[in-house]
Amino acid sequence: MASRKDYYDILGIRRGATEEEIEKAYQKLARTYQTAPLPGNRTADFRFKEILEAYEILSDKTRRERYDRLGVDFPLQESFWDEGPDEGDEDNSLEGFEDFWEQEFRGGTPGLFQVAEKGRDIHFTLEIDLVSAARGVTRKVQILKENPCPVCGGEGFLAAGPREVCGRCGGAGQIQVGLAPSAFALGCERCGGTGRIFLQPCKTCSGKGRVQQSAWVSISVPPGVDDRCRLYLCRMGHEGKNGGPRGDLVAEIRVKKHPIWERRGEDLYLELPLAFWEAALGAEVEVPSLEGKIKVKVPPGIQGGEEIRIPQEGVPRLAGDGRGDLVLCPQIWVPRIVDKESRELLEGLRHRFPAHPAGRERVQRKLERDP
Repeated sequence: MASRKDYYDILGIRRGATEEEIEKAYQKLARTYQTAPLPGNRTADFRFKEILEAYEILSDKTRRERYDRLGVDFPLQESFWDEGPDEGDEDNSLEGFEDFWEQEFRGGTPGLFQVAEKGRDIHFTLEIDLVSAARGVTRKVQILKENPCPVCGGEGFLAAGPREVCGRCGGAGQIQVGLAPSAFALGCERCGGTGRIFLQPCKTCSGKGRVQQSAWVSISVPPGVDDRCRLYLCRMGHEGKNGGPRGDLVAEIRVKKHPIWERRGEDLYLELPLAFWEAALGAEVEVPSLEGKIKVKVPPGIQGGEEIRIPQEGVPRLAGDGRGDLVLCPQIWVPRIVDKESRELLEGLRHRFPAHPAGRERVQRKLERDP
């Protein structure tokens, strides 16, 4: 038998799960895998597509029934053929196909057995600033969607226009496959099972059955999204073919650089200018955070290259609770001495402190050890 995916296992639910349970399981998994960083968290990207595939099958009653009865190899291209019967299963080898035959062909209007195809995805770039990425934001964007032609209803031709008998099926709408007694009929591919060929294509869509239409879409960007992440809006892309679902809307997030903050993961880094006396004696300073200005105590004797870390003042974690830190990087300002009095004061301090700080001695020792 052909190997098939277990969609129930992918969503982590039992086979008899209700529609509510399916929806809840999908939403929970989608929150984890919906945003995947480019260039290539390919594992997360593949996993999300697999979750979406399972959801599209199990959330549709008709497809779920077919999957439970026959199984599918792909979510949007449903295959009802197997590679062949297992040994000992000769008597039941056509049982699943006979059920499908009853449903699709017998007792109804002959039609072409067409494979449902998911519509194409729509990709676009959404540029936001760092604060919006951290807090979350909703933006409206204008996109072009492929929709069924409103004039011909997506057929590509005018039903009232001229037509001729299909030369392939002779107007029967069906073609016999195989030899008696095992012969069966399939809908004619050329005429779509109608027995007639329509000669006048729709002028509105040029016979394509689809037109591009402009639409405004609201995009909700979750708090904590990072640069080059992708947001998936399921079933908001182009129209599917042969009854298949719409494609997805895929927004690639680009976060603009901020003039004072630098983001590293969930942490925000900020340069903190300090006068040399503030660095030596300590001080209380105001610094900007995402939530407004906050007061920070600078410890006495802080050195350039050290950091002051303020917990929970960074970017919210996208998948999880809490947020990163605000990290202050002291930039010690040393004034130019131009007056005699100031120079004499500093000359007096020179004798109180080592001429060569410990940092220089460490550098010198490293050079001597590893020249």
